[in-house]
Amino acid sequence: MLQAVVRLSGGRLGRLRRWLEEAERAPETVLWFGECPSDVSPGTHALGVEFINSFLDKHLDASAESRGE
Repeated sequence: MLQAVVRLSGGRLGRLRRWLEEAERAPETVLWFGECPSDVSPGTHALGVEFINSFLDKHLDASAESRGE
């Protein structure tokens, strides 16, 4: 699980925090995104990971602004 979270975070602390929170809430989601699921093509999987990380980045940016950071 930890390897999946680190891989998904891409070395960014904000993403790491969000993926750790998601791992507590829904570990199966983190495992699906953090590994290569056999039910989708590698390209589709990579697109899903990229989409989720871009969503997290936008959400993190908005949260920082609302807190005055």
